[in-house]
Amino acid sequence: MTTTSPTRTPAPRGRPRDPALEDRVFRAAIELFGQKGWAGFTIDGVARAAGVGKASLYLRWDSKQQLLFDALAARASVDVSIDTGDIRSDLRHLGAQLLSMFWADGGITYMRLVVESAVHDEFAEHRDRLTHPTVLAARQIVRRATARGELPPGTSPALVLDAILGTTIMHVAVTPVELRDVARERSDEYLDQLVDLILAGVRGVARGKEE
Repeated sequence: MTTTSPTRTPAPRGRPRDPALEDRVFRAAIELFGQKGWAGFTIDGVARAAGVGKASLYLRWDSKQQLLFDALAARASVDVSIDTGDIRSDLRHLGAQLLSMFWADGGITYMRLVVESAVHDEFAEHRDRLTHPTVLAARQIVRRATARGELPPGTSPALVLDAILGTTIMHVAVTPVELRDVARERSDEYLDQLVDLILAGVRGVARGKEE
C-alpha cells in the first residue's frame, strides 16, 4: 500500500534508466519472489527470467534486497489517501483495493512479503522502510472516523486495519482453487459483510464497556 513514493535506490550517475528494461526486470523480480520466496530469490535468477545480462543488474543494484524492494515500490498500488467522510465507505474502498491486489497474478508476492518478514530480520527491515509511511497514512482513516464520532473514542487503528488486511489475505490464500472464480465475482458482497462485521464488532465492544 502506498500514498507516497517509497524511497528507491538511486540510479548510478551516467546510467540513465531504460523504462522498458526496468519494467521487465521488476516484473521478473516480483514473479521470481512469488514463486521461490526469499531463499530462492537471486539477482542471477532475475536476470535469467528477464532475459538481460546479470552484469547490468549488478551495476544498478548492490543487493537482492535493493532490487526486490525497488520492484515492490514500483508496483505498490493501494491508495490509502481515502477520505469520503464515511468510515464504512473508506474501509470498503481500502478492502476493494487489497482484494484486487491479492487476487491479481502477482498477489502471492505480497503474501510472501508478510511471511518472509517474520523469518528474516534483514528482510523485515527493508519491508518496514517500504510500508511504514503507508501504515501511518492508513491509520488516519480510523482516526478521522473517531474524530467524527463514527467510531468509539479509543478505537485502535491498528486493530481495525489488521482486521481488513488479515482477513482479505486469508480469504484469498485459503479459498479452494475451484471456488476462486466465484469468490472473485462475489468480492463486493464479501467486502460489504466484512466491513459491517468489523464496524459492528468495534462498536459492540464499546457499548459492552459502557453497560
